[in-house]
Amino acid sequence: MVKTLHTAGIEVILDVVYNHTAEGNHLGPTLSMKGIDNRSYYRTDPGEPQLFVDYTGCGNSLNMQHPNVLQLIMDSLRYWTCEMHVDGFRFDLAAALARELHDVDRLAAFFDIIQQDPIISRAKLIAEPWDLGQGGYMVGNFPPLWSEWNGRYRDGVRDYWRGAEATLGEFAYRFTGSSDLYGSSGRRPSASINFITAHDGFTLADLVTYEHKHNEANGEDNRDGDDTTARGTRAPRDRPMIRWCSRTGPGAFDRCWPRCCCPRAYRCCSRATRWVARNTATTTRTARTTRSHGSTGNAPTPVCSSSPVSFPHCGAGTRYFGGGGSSKVSSCAATAITTSRGTHRPVGA
Repeated sequence: MVKTLHTAGIEVILDVVYNHTAEGNHLGPTLSMKGIDNRSYYRTDPGEPQLFVDYTGCGNSLNMQHPNVLQLIMDSLRYWTCEMHVDGFRFDLAAALARELHDVDRLAAFFDIIQQDPIISRAKLIAEPWDLGQGGYMVGNFPPLWSEWNGRYRDGVRDYWRGAEATLGEFAYRFTGSSDLYGSSGRRPSASINFITAHDGFTLADLVTYEHKHNEANGEDNRDGDDTTARGTRAPRDRPMIRWCSRTGPGAFDRCWPRCCCPRAYRCCSRATRWVARNTATTTRTARTTRSHGSTGNAPTPVCSSSPVSFPHCGAGTRYFGGGGSSKVSSCAATAITTSRGTHRPVGA
């Protein structure tokens, strides 16, 4: 599989979890390391060694101070690099791997063995730079070889997107490479892995739809990831918007979704998108037919253009940038959004 992906010009980054195992806490099953040498492989409480120290939220933490644990991890990394030819690794809860006695340490043995290894040090190394322990949030503090999931980019963009107060400066830092986080250590903007959603917490659809995440089906009581969202609109749980989009072809709704450079433009554009969640596919098809030659009232007809969508009443220069193409709309009130893939026209917005 890796060779096939490489043939297509696609690199392979493997998500690895070396911070804990499936054996859980002291009440969990004995599957491997717990039965071989519990105190060597796991961090245990010095006062009550039958209990585990848990920096991961999974009941246990591997003991990165023990040489055999470090050897196990390095053997695994070399196997995936040399035998399976992956291009790099994303380290789950990487801060837990850098804890010495207790605190996260930039000079930890884990970083040293990575740095000195002639093979692994040339791979792409991406850290999830936090864990659940005290002092575990280490965004911007990993050594020079490493890139990091930039959690401050995620939070800053979400805040700016929903129009929170005093967020422009933070957004500017994140959008231009987070030099305040990585510049002092000589790392380039590529050290920042910019993301808005991940496998923990909100899906992208839920992020812009609900106040709280809805991962009830994950078998973990909806406890994964944080519960901070980007807007406060509650759509119906059956999400007819998703069903309608699937009926109109792949990606047909991509430029109706608000991706704005201005919170006010976001709110204006979302008036059109919220309409879709309130109407059935039948109403949508009827509206598209009966109003295909122009909008009513004071709403002018949108014009296809190579420029971004413009919302003049949101402020001079406000632009809405769509993915893979763009349109120009002169008013948000009860108007349509016309893209290269069709016209999406709100009714009663």
